[in-house]
Amino acid sequence: MKLKKLKVPKLVGLSARNASVVLTAAGFPSPDIHYTESYEPALTVVSQEPTRGQIVDSTTQVRLEVSQRNLMRFMPGIYQRTGEDGSNFLRDFFWIVQHLLDDVEGKLDVIHTYFDPYETPEDFLPWLASWVAFTLDENWPTEKKRYLLKKAVDFYRIRGTVKGLKLFLKLFTGVEPEILENEWPFRGFQIGVNSTIGLDSIILPPVNLAHCFIVDFPIHPEEVTDELIIKIHDIIQAQKPAHTTYFLRFRGERRLLSTFGIVIGEHAVGSGMEIVETDEEEQEYETSTALDLEPS
Repeated sequence: MKLKKLKVPKLVGLSARNASVVLTAAGFPSPDIHYTESYEPALTVVSQEPTRGQIVDSTTQVRLEVSQRNLMRFMPGIYQRTGEDGSNFLRDFFWIVQHLLDDVEGKLDVIHTYFDPYETPEDFLPWLASWVAFTLDENWPTEKKRYLLKKAVDFYRIRGTVKGLKLFLKLFTGVEPEILENEWPFRGFQIGVNSTIGLDSIILPPVNLAHCFIVDFPIHPEEVTDELIIKIHDIIQAQKPAHTTYFLRFRGERRLLSTFGIVIGEHAVGSGMEIVETDEEEQEYETSTALDLEPS
């Protein structure tokens, strides 16, 4: 893979935070920051490597020397003595402590941005979503997560409604279902009238249609996975009114299939042709598919 070449921008004189922003915007990774004693204002870049104007690979990490006062100045004089080679273990150790303290102070200075979905770090989004009881799908792109999290509170206005349920199902599955209110797929157990033994016969307790609805997904049952079914049930349970009962049904179009000769249970014309079903058979197929799913 060929690496992209970039020109190193001028960073000397900028604050360490602004220098990091400039480098990131230019396509570089986060800089390698080292503290040094200087008369420049605290956290000001005093030198950089590579220097300004050099052409380097986009993966190059720029080293920044940043001015800072060492905590050693608060220690008794005996601890500030240096060895013959100018080294001092305690001074070097305090630079590490200074980095940790400045990192915490830097976050506190911009703590307000952590509560804005458009500015908070990506790894903070799930925690921020927990504040408003909103679930983020880990497969969503970051931009979608930020937008939906910004709108999360507004979504509560339509929670428990047909509009809200369709919205959440579409957000998490990518498919918008049809919601049929005050309906139930079974009319009762009347053999030969509403039911046929072995095909669509089912015994259920009395159902109040005023508190029932059907969720029809335009997805063919062959394309449905166990994970998708569990996800849909979880969404409906979280968004529907507590007193209601629902029935989940998949009624998507059958894929175009190629077959040779006659297939048991299907009507095929010739060979290498797509399957053709009668209205009666299609209704029978949809009903048998619905029976595989247990109502809530």
